[in-house]
Amino acid sequence: MSLFSLEKQFFSVSDTTRWGIIVLTFLSIAAADFLTPPEYILAYLYAVPILISMAFSRPNVAKALLVIAVIATYLNLFFPINASLIPSIVINRSLAALSIVISSYFMVRYIHYQQHIQAQESLLQSERNVAQMREDFIATLTHDLKTPLLGTEKTILYYLKGSFGAINTEQREVMEAISRSTQRQLALVEDLSSAYRQDTVGVTLRMGLVDMDELMADSLTEVQYLALERKITLEYYCQRIPPKIKGDALQLKRVVANLLHNSLNYTPSGGSIRVNVLEQAKQLLVEMIDSGPGLALGDLENVFHRFYRGEGTREIVGTGLGLYLSRQLIQAHQGTIWVENMPKGGCKFSFTLPTVREEALL
Repeated sequence: MSLFSLEKQFFSVSDTTRWGIIVLTFLSIAAADFLTPPEYILAYLYAVPILISMAFSRPNVAKALLVIAVIATYLNLFFPINASLIPSIVINRSLAALSIVISSYFMVRYIHYQQHIQAQESLLQSERNVAQMREDFIATLTHDLKTPLLGTEKTILYYLKGSFGAINTEQREVMEAISRSTQRQLALVEDLSSAYRQDTVGVTLRMGLVDMDELMADSLTEVQYLALERKITLEYYCQRIPPKIKGDALQLKRVVANLLHNSLNYTPSGGSIRVNVLEQAKQLLVEMIDSGPGLALGDLENVFHRFYRGEGTREIVGTGLGLYLSRQLIQAHQGTIWVENMPKGGCKFSFTLPTVREEALL
């Protein structure tokens, strides 16, 4: 039976009875020790009521009992039998007093250790409960959000195909705008789901050889309509034929899409975004330079943090997860991602990826 199990049983009796038992035990040991000759040392038994009182979180009572026990141990050299102070008896009595003190000290350490363990176990249990609640919340939220959005997207697709009758040019433009908005909402939900999944199980990559020139061209084509709507010029420069990299094409395309949408969100109408793909020593460097307002110093340090929203971004719809997920994915590819302000205004997001020869994948 553990000490804390004993404590539960002991606390089932009344407080008066409990302390009556401790005091009675202490007095019984004192009586037995004083009624025997000094050379018969029963003082070691004082540790029992002292340790019990400590176990029940009564440090002041335990300290008082400890002081009384040490004094009583030495008093038994004189009372009730006035024996001569034989050195061996004095030493044995001193050892008995010392053992009581040492036992009490280690008992205090043990109690503190057990209390610390219990506190840590409670904390871990609380964290597990919070994690479970978060998991349930995210799963429910993403499901409840994605289902109607996917239904809306499917319905719009049928309208655009003419499944419900012919639509004119203006109606088609409206439907296409609604479709793009729905796709952005789905992307936000996917960002939230991905952030949770990466935090819990880590980043899972399906590695293969990736042509970054082709990937960048596809990504720029997909956002061309947004640039045209906002009258933003997209420029793309690739330094000769870049070497291929080893990575997950789908996840890398997601990084590029996040960075492109981020630049489009902060570039004013009539501005420009330049994308560069450059080869470095055993690395591929991708740069995205926009003509927006740039970032405050605090934003430069925190922009890749989860749920971080920088200054002046309230009008931008988003979760604050796109750049956080991009950093996680680039780091999972053994690359580096960073941001800096341009001298003449605007921002430059850059990331590097290690290059490989095609035969390295075989």
